[in-house]
Amino acid sequence: KMLDLEEPLCLTTGYNRPNLHFASVKPTNKFTMLCSFLDTMPGECGIVYCNTRRTVEDVAGKLAVNGYSATRYHAGLSDAERHANQDDFQYDRARIMVATNAFGMGIDKSDVRYVVHYNMPKDMESYYQEAGRAGRDGEKAECVLLYSSADEQTARFLIQQDRENEALDEAQLEQVRRRDYARLRRMSGYCHTGECLRRYLLEYFGETPPGRCGSCGNCLEQQEAVDVTAQAAAILRCVARLGPRFGMSTICDLVRGADSRKLRQWGLNHQEGYGVLKGESREHVNDCIRALIAQGCLVRSEGEYPVLG
Repeated sequence: KMLDLEEPLCLTTGYNRPNLHFASVKPTNKFTMLCSFLDTMPGECGIVYCNTRRTVEDVAGKLAVNGYSATRYHAGLSDAERHANQDDFQYDRARIMVATNAFGMGIDKSDVRYVVHYNMPKDMESYYQEAGRAGRDGEKAECVLLYSSADEQTARFLIQQDRENEALDEAQLEQVRRRDYARLRRMSGYCHTGECLRRYLLEYFGETPPGRCGSCGNCLEQQEAVDVTAQAAAILRCVARLGPRFGMSTICDLVRGADSRKLRQWGLNHQEGYGVLKGESREHVNDCIRALIAQGCLVRSEGEYPVLG
């Protein structure tokens, strides 16, 4: 109206960016996996996001030692160093930027060929915004998330400690935390789903994609469907009996029949269901628990322990 435009053409692009390839992996060793990925992108520039300054320092230092052209960016650096490192990346003197989420706003570099999340972000909004800094020239780009269970623990700690808005009272802060925990569950669901990652993203943001994209990590991976109904039922019965007193590791140990001091101390080695999943690997049982949380069958209580949803 202020520009006196008459019937202007309006373009709405939506959230889907077909040139971005999404993948979520659970590596045994994140740094080894990162180096393997970087070796598939020789000479390309990209961003590696980490959730803490310490991780940025560690990853950037090890990349430099291993001969990669990397620099760093986080709020703990001086203004002069941040600006110098940003310019090095912007003008291709450094090909890899290792950074916290402090890096990105106002960055207009179109040829970023990949964004790697070394840690899982707290929510889908942050992930999409940061991953979306790849491929702004319209060419193909990679968006890879390296997941570990420790990422969720760090994210929960950051949510619990967040007191940036001093205008909120304790009740309002708790309401914000509950919202942030719910967003974290959806982010965790992205990491654990076996469904199409692009579809998961678009549905989260209110769009309805036609089906599997056929190009994300999950769609391209040869996955085997496994019926875990019995395992899931055993876990749910265990949680229903125990309530929110114990965390994932204790529940996992209980159903696997582990001989641990904590189980003996609480008498859980005599609990009904002890050893019902004996012989199953810890990784498999934990994956079942996370899948139940991602599906909303279990939720995290304020004490961070799984309870019935």
